Amino acid sequence: MRRAVLLAVVGLAVWAPGALALPPVITPTVTGQTRDNGWYVSNVIVNWTITPPGYIVESGCAPSTVVTSDTTGTNVACVASNADGTSSSSATIRRDATAPSVAANADRAPDGGGFYNHPLTATWTGVDATSGIASCTSTPYAGPDGTGIALTGTCKDKAGNVSSPVPFVVDYDATPPVLTNVTASADDAAARLAWQASGAAKVMVMRSPTGARAAQSAVVYEGTGDAFTDTGLSNGKQYTYVVQAVDQAGNAASASTSVTPNADASTKHLLSPGAASSLSRPPMLRWRKIARASYYNVQLFRHGKKILSAWPRKPHYQLRSVWTYRGHRHRLGKATYQWLLWAGYGERREHRYGKLLGKRTFTIA
Repeated sequence: MRRAVLLAVVGLAVWAPGALALPPVITPTVTGQTRDNGWYVSNVIVNWTITPPGYIVESGCAPSTVVTSDTTGTNVACVASNADGTSSSSATIRRDATAPSVAANADRAPDGGGFYNHPLTATWTGVDATSGIASCTSTPYAGPDGTGIALTGTCKDKAGNVSSPVPFVVDYDATPPVLTNVTASADDAAARLAWQASGAAKVMVMRSPTGARAAQSAVVYEGTGDAFTDTGLSNGKQYTYVVQAVDQAGNAASASTSVTPNADASTKHLLSPGAASSLSRPPMLRWRKIARASYYNVQLFRHGKKILSAWPRKPHYQLRSVWTYRGHRHRLGKATYQWLLWAGYGERREHRYGKLLGKRTFTIA
């Protein structure tokens, strides 16, 4: 076997026979872009450096080895020999240059009509065939209201590749409809209800005898109207009604009122407020229009004393908080009031009145 030693002669290095035996030394040089966890995200080039000269390549060791496909671990190797022995060296390449594929969803289904009406969380999930998913976006949303609201999110794989933003479109409405002017008036074995609902898709009316258990409640109306007459009731028995307006998204607004049906014919022309209503502000007095009546006379009593007389021409009259009657100032304070109604015919100066159309009480609480 040949051996060589390095002799130093006047500063020059030469190889000469000696006792040192060295097989080739093989060193790989890997070139490429890395990002996270040692993964390459670009094409990878492997070059080999072999020393000393005079070796023979047994396998591999091409001037450059290029890895262009995603791989969880490709092993490249170089084997070379010389007169003193055989050496090998290898490099394991993990390459993932492909971003994850992503889908977006919410943590729950819409509440109604494709709308969400309370906070949700949009989540993104991904699939990555090579390095696997490291993380994905999660975004809560709680308003404002709107349609076609685009939330965007991404996923990142373990190699550091980030997907393109993926939208999740939300229709959001957390604002209930506006429910006003809920009234109930008594009739013979019946109750007449009216309301105004803005922004509602439907209105439901639930009835229960006052003081009854919730299980005794019944839905007596469901629709899109603004009034309903409930019949088949018991005179003298008080009923409580809950009027609920619901919009397309499932938001609801509710109001309740109570009424006691009355068989007394003297009240059948009076509409609202309902008999024995408890109110917090001056009511609008309403009654049925009387054929050929030119005007009406409304009188208001407190503790048996008349405190107001008015002559409206239309079948309604708005009470005020403060007014003057016969030179005295009156205030609609907390008390029980009774109002009476007559129809007038011809000119007011003729004083032609029909019979009493009705009388009813209400309380300002």
